[in-house]
Amino acid sequence: MKKLPVLIWIFAAVLTFGCGQGGEKKKMINRIAAGEAKIFGDSVSTIPDQNTGMEMIQAYTDFANEYPEDTASAEYLFKGAEIAMNMKMSAMAIEYYRRIIDSYPSYSRVAYCLFLQAYILENDLKQYDQATQVYQQFVDKYPNHVLAKDARASIQNMGKPIEELIREWEQKNN
Repeated sequence: MKKLPVLIWIFAAVLTFGCGQGGEKKKMINRIAAGEAKIFGDSVSTIPDQNTGMEMIQAYTDFANEYPEDTASAEYLFKGAEIAMNMKMSAMAIEYYRRIIDSYPSYSRVAYCLFLQAYILENDLKQYDQATQVYQQFVDKYPNHVLAKDARASIQNMGKPIEELIREWEQKNN
């Protein structure tokens, strides 16, 4: 008869721990949903102010750190990278894209993560050698991707002034 109270106590502890963890996860998801409503509202997209953007990035990161196996984690990190990119926090965006590639290789947007790293290196950071390497990795790994043509063009035109690009285009079309 003494085993029954022990079993009830264990069951109660498991139930309490499980429900408590689920409650915390729900709180995190609600925090994210509220932040997204604040940023996006009824519009398609806006660039958030610094505080709101950082709060959202932190909320996404907290969720991914707490629940790395959850399928939403990769998507939340992707959204965090997008916000960082739009707020011109290039190094942070690159790090988030890198984390997705390393931690979630089967994520549906992993190719975009690689391409966007190269894009940021080229356009925001002007690190042309690194951008060329990452674009080339993208082309090698995803030769038939919808962005492969853009990656090849970026490699070919990396760092050229707009005037030179216009001249080349005009010569090609004459």
